[in-house]
Amino acid sequence: MDVWIGVLAFVLFLGFGTAVMVCVNAIKRQSGIIIKSRIKHKIGGMDVIIANLGLVVFVILMYFHLFLFVPAILCFVLFIVLSTQIQSGLTEDGAMVGTTFIDWEFMEGYKFVNDETDSNVVILKIRANRRQYVLVCDRKDKKEINDIFEQNYVNQTQVIKLD
Repeated sequence: MDVWIGVLAFVLFLGFGTAVMVCVNAIKRQSGIIIKSRIKHKIGGMDVIIANLGLVVFVILMYFHLFLFVPAILCFVLFIVLSTQIQSGLTEDGAMVGTTFIDWEFMEGYKFVNDETDSNVVILKIRANRRQYVLVCDRKDKKEINDIFEQNYVNQTQVIKLD
């Protein structure tokens, strides 16, 4: 039984450690964002509760000298904190949408959609890798966005079809 608990602790550490590395990589790439998206993951009540529960579990494990799950719990809390710092937008090398980075060469098309609820923003839909990614940008940046896509040979489409 102790072996399986050790395996579980290692797998949890590996999973949350990988998630932390993905978040760190996304945060490093977002430093080159030229046009930022208005969509940003805000710290919600549930994120705070989950991170605090993780810290409570950490304290309990330290109190009872159960150090096996401590690295996994610390990686979990770090993942929650880092995931709230990720921004989306357009860079010189491609587009950042959450933790996903899309190179210009993989983009098949893009389309602007007017937002009915807010006249100051325009929704940018990007088609790449058989998926559709959405960025919400300021309307004043629309011409600059068009120029960036034209420089990188990405065509504007009227209809974005998903296979």
